[in-house]
Amino acid sequence: MSGSLTLERLVLVIIWVISILAIILFIPKHKRREAIMSFFACQSIIWVNSMLHVKYGLLSFPVREFPKATEVLFTTEYMMYPLMGAFYYIYEPKSGKLLRLFYLAGCISCLTVIDTIISTYTNLIKYTKYSWFWTWIDFFLIFLLANVYCKWFFKHGAFYQDRRTAR
Repeated sequence: MSGSLTLERLVLVIIWVISILAIILFIPKHKRREAIMSFFACQSIIWVNSMLHVKYGLLSFPVREFPKATEVLFTTEYMMYPLMGAFYYIYEPKSGKLLRLFYLAGCISCLTVIDTIISTYTNLIKYTKYSWFWTWIDFFLIFLLANVYCKWFFKHGAFYQDRRTAR
């Protein structure tokens, strides 16, 4: 990446600013543990998934923050997608399977639109043997898997302690 401000760099800065503001403004204190766990669960799945996509030539990231370290775009794979997974998890409706399914589909659809816009108008993401359809399915499975893991992790409430009794 050159020293000048390009559209790609501007998009990366905007993603980081919006992500940091979203963390500060929209993650309630009582949901931070769940958000962090969901963030890390999504991040680990997304990172491996993206590396496999690159390895098998399904997509590429022509402009990257750390081109000598990884062939994956750090900002989207490390911050944006996992953060969306965290928001999905902490704001998921607690009842109604159909409502939860529509909520998941809505979140995934919004994220797929953002991803498609980035791939269409910038050099950050290039679909080689890929399309928005596969992105949608990918995000659906990743968020679903991370959600199942987090629900299992927090299942018995053993990881929550009342602050008054935890001394």
